[in-house]
Amino acid sequence: MLKKIYCIGLLLIAAGCAPDEHQVKVAAPQIKKVHLYLDNSASMAGYYREQTAYKTIVSDLAVKMDREIKPVDISFIAHTTVPYPGSVTDFNTALATTPMAAQKSSELQRMIGDIAGHCGDNDVALLVSDCILSFSDQEIKKNPEINRENAGTFKNSIYTTFFALRKRGFAASVYGFKSGFFGTYYDYQNQKTKLSGTVRPFYIWVIAKKALLLDFNNRLERISSFKPENALHFGLVTEPVTHYTILPEMERKGDWSKSASGVSDIELPKGQSLQIGTVLDLYALPSYAQNIKYLQDNLVMSAGGCTAKFEVRAKSSVDPSKIHSESQARAFQNATHVLMIGVSEMSLSQAELHFRLPLKYDTWYQDWSTMNDKGIKQQAGKTFALEYLIRGAQEAYDASNKNYIDFSLSLTK
Repeated sequence: MLKKIYCIGLLLIAAGCAPDEHQVKVAAPQIKKVHLYLDNSASMAGYYREQTAYKTIVSDLAVKMDREIKPVDISFIAHTTVPYPGSVTDFNTALATTPMAAQKSSELQRMIGDIAGHCGDNDVALLVSDCILSFSDQEIKKNPEINRENAGTFKNSIYTTFFALRKRGFAASVYGFKSGFFGTYYDYQNQKTKLSGTVRPFYIWVIAKKALLLDFNNRLERISSFKPENALHFGLVTEPVTHYTILPEMERKGDWSKSASGVSDIELPKGQSLQIGTVLDLYALPSYAQNIKYLQDNLVMSAGGCTAKFEVRAKSSVDPSKIHSESQARAFQNATHVLMIGVSEMSLSQAELHFRLPLKYDTWYQDWSTMNDKGIKQQAGKTFALEYLIRGAQEAYDASNKNYIDFSLSLTK
């Protein structure tokens, strides 16, 4: 039971905010090709029967990418890769009427490596698969417990595959979906279970150079019908955002002046407070890390020598007509988020605020993973050995950078 993985390739580049209002953003590289690979092994057949969510999601994704992002070429992949000869429109018709998923299985890490090997620097590659890791049929016949006993081997193989991608400057994203499944499910011992509409997970992996992945993922997630239940991103942010821009004309309160390192000439009588408006450019962060609530809940502020609080806000909460300076207006336009800082007390003549957003991986994949899928009807929402797959990718992209945001702002009386 060798199962495979389908990758959708997009990479995000990690970049900080502009160090000042005059810096111009570098345009994202242009996507040359979008390659859509569909896992075509026998274990996928149950997604292609009946009118499943899988068929709807894949069909809609192909059409929307083809029309809204870039023309798409489609291939089926398992033990071999077979290009689909027709158009996306032809593919949608075939998806509804033609039996698919008849090839033998292939190792997931080999599939990813093959896909990445044919992905150019300006290409995006997507793989749609059930992502079930397994040894070959022959090896399982020799030892029915090999998939469980040697699960660490899966992780190491995935690590090696993704580490090679990382060295080439590629990053990856994975999106988790669920769909009804009508067909034969093969457990870790290759025993068969017939399922009739049982809801099963499937995944879309995206692989591309980092700058392309950032742009592609943002465009992909703007497609209204693209609604994954979960997502993870690897290698998108290699350096934290270290810059901010103070806008003295944005909802300013109190007596203070903007300085090179923060705020100076502070007058703070007892019982009064300051409000300092800053903007951040967080475009290079994954979409979940740009969410206002996520930022408010996870952005950590350390205050030394003062009492302060902060609020992360959307740009729409600010009236830009009240920002008259051309440079400040331009900085506001180029930013993605507003960070309002309130200072109510300064116990020292010089204080410092340090902001940090830790890089965190979501752990949803642990709930979606199982190491014993023989009773699959009772744990239909789980994928065999998924945790080893995800951990292998994570370890390949682990870096010294442990923060998405990391900067300090000085306060001087």
